[in-house]
Amino acid sequence: MQRNLKLCCQGYKISLLIVTHGYTLRCNPGYNFFFSSPFFLDVQKGQEQLVPVVNYHTPEELYKLFDFTLPNKGVGLEGIFKTINSTLEYSVNSWNPRFLDKLYAGTNPIGVISELLLAVLNSNAHVFHVSPVLSLMEVEVTKAIGQLLNMGEKAGGILCPGGSASNLLAMITARNKLFPSIKTEGYFPRPFHPQSKYGKLKVFTSIHSHYSIDKAAQVLGLGLDNIVKVPVDHEGKMQVDELEKLIELSIQKDETPFFINATAGTTVLGAFDPIKDIATIAKKYHCWLHVDGSWGGSVAFSDKMMKTTTWLKGSEHADTFTLNPHKLLGVPLQCSMLLTPHEGHLLFAKSNSSQADYLFHGNEYDIGAGTIGCGRRPDATKMFMAWRYYGKDGLGGRVDKALSLASQFTSMVRERKGFKLVQDPSPFLQICFWFVPPTIEKHVESLKGKEYSLCLSRITRHLHQQIREKGEFLVDHSPLEGIPDFFRVVINAPTLSLHRDLERLLDVIEEVNASVDWSELL
Repeated sequence: MQRNLKLCCQGYKISLLIVTHGYTLRCNPGYNFFFSSPFFLDVQKGQEQLVPVVNYHTPEELYKLFDFTLPNKGVGLEGIFKTINSTLEYSVNSWNPRFLDKLYAGTNPIGVISELLLAVLNSNAHVFHVSPVLSLMEVEVTKAIGQLLNMGEKAGGILCPGGSASNLLAMITARNKLFPSIKTEGYFPRPFHPQSKYGKLKVFTSIHSHYSIDKAAQVLGLGLDNIVKVPVDHEGKMQVDELEKLIELSIQKDETPFFINATAGTTVLGAFDPIKDIATIAKKYHCWLHVDGSWGGSVAFSDKMMKTTTWLKGSEHADTFTLNPHKLLGVPLQCSMLLTPHEGHLLFAKSNSSQADYLFHGNEYDIGAGTIGCGRRPDATKMFMAWRYYGKDGLGGRVDKALSLASQFTSMVRERKGFKLVQDPSPFLQICFWFVPPTIEKHVESLKGKEYSLCLSRITRHLHQQIREKGEFLVDHSPLEGIPDFFRVVINAPTLSLHRDLERLLDVIEEVNASVDWSELL
């Protein structure tokens, strides 16, 4: 199947020929850019494993294999093709369904077209008059996703350069909204300034939350000591009773709790904090409720999951909500949005804008006024195009398919000798497990406490390193407080197959194990 797309911009004509998942770019005057490297061969033949996920090399080896020099005189067309092909050869192929390492996967043809469109337009989405269509796309797509979260007619949001930036903007907005004097006068809490209307500002988040909450507190000058880490239960969910106890303790110390972060899909285990119950606590103590749904927020597209789970229940009570379509929905990196039920993007403009009259002229669609930066890439366009092409049902179907496959793989791991699940059932799309080599199983199980943890961690890390160097799969290993390191497999790519890929991964772990003499390593 072929489709032709022609883009014209100021006299330059660029045509994109789509042949299944292969791409030919042609650009006047007469240059033909055809990416035929093996990297894209795997994309084109999505069901065949013709190339590895990664041709792994150390940094020292890459400096010898790749030309990183920046010349005084350009290398020309032939030279740049050589650089492009080398880049593809030594880069990680996220299009390969066996890329199971991170919370994103390869994108899709619509994603590539969206990126090409943005490159051709080269627009800046800070003010409406230089990006009129793209600005309105951002307004509409954030409003629509906010409404999927039941945030109401005033829902909306703003795009940020990544989930960490979205979480940072949420905390800045909360501080400026709740304590507007800090925006102009600076941060002067009690007891350092006895007459201050507030004590040391405190942030509450679970011990399994993303480190960007800590980074945000550093940027705001709150200090890491004022991040209160709330314990989690055996499933990795924030314990609401412990949250309230810690808030009460903070108040007794004359501190000012102001920001509660709930996580919808933690990075390691995929746990969902009980948002509805946390919202009750936030309201009781007059705290800003933020939900970091960077990973799990896209569940909102699945009618099935919204009806049958409590994962996102209470999201309508959040003051802000981070959601990253570049993760579960396959939109190209980066695409992260900060949503709110409070006047949409205007909340951020009213809370965070500064006097920059040379740029912002009072247009309510000048979205950049609500950010902490100036220039903005119009990333909302990519989500807008994906929604237009696949529809809400298509995007929701991707979520449902991933969850079904995750459930099947969990069962496969459970039934396989030598493999042990960290959590059973798996909370979301991260399947976490240990492998205990049968030849040393009795020795490993005889160990206690720290010795057991260190031994199993060494096994996991060594097998992981060997699998990565092999290149057939790319998976991650993760530490978690109180337990040994384990394998973490992320189920996301829509081309992923239970038997062709995931069962093969378990085979590869066993094959690598068979080549290891554990008596020399443990």
